[in-house]
Amino acid sequence: MRVLLVIVFSLLFSCDNQSLPKQKGYFAPEFSYPKYGNQSICNFKFFRNIETSMIKVDECNLEIDYKKLDAKIYFNKINLNNNFGELSSKFEERIFNNSEYADQILTSEYSDIDRDIYSKIYFFVGDTPSNIQFYITDSLTNYISASLYFNSKPNYDSLLPYIHYIRSDIKKIIESFVWIN
Repeated sequence: MRVLLVIVFSLLFSCDNQSLPKQKGYFAPEFSYPKYGNQSICNFKFFRNIETSMIKVDECNLEIDYKKLDAKIYFNKINLNNNFGELSSKFEERIFNNSEYADQILTSEYSDIDRDIYSKIYFFVGDTPSNIQFYITDSLTNYISASLYFNSKPNYDSLLPYIHYIRSDIKKIIESFVWIN
């Protein structure tokens, strides 16, 4: 009889505790306030986050390496020879191919007529291979396309703080960009 009472008592009071599955958690990164230094290569210059390193691939192509974030921005410079339309369509095709897994694509444009700077930035929301792609041009002789890639499996939720941090650096690059004649 006592055993039966203990079992009934245990069943009545133990049923209130429900165990819920633990949700995924992501590491909360801490970023230092960025400091920028002037960077000059080929026929252009811009401000670059000094915590990054610049890798010169060849004369005018480069990579900006975020070692701590395991990410790189790849810059590809192309000389325009009355082929701006062709380059724009190739860039748009690359955007279309990258957007296959995107939930949303946000765009932003920047232009400074006095410095002959025209830029368009694409932000991809979702698990895409590249989260930011952009170009900078003077629309006459110079065209630079750039893409941000992380050296990891695409996971937008976990990469979002890093994307926001690098996005502010990209904004600084574009706003400080100057063609050198």
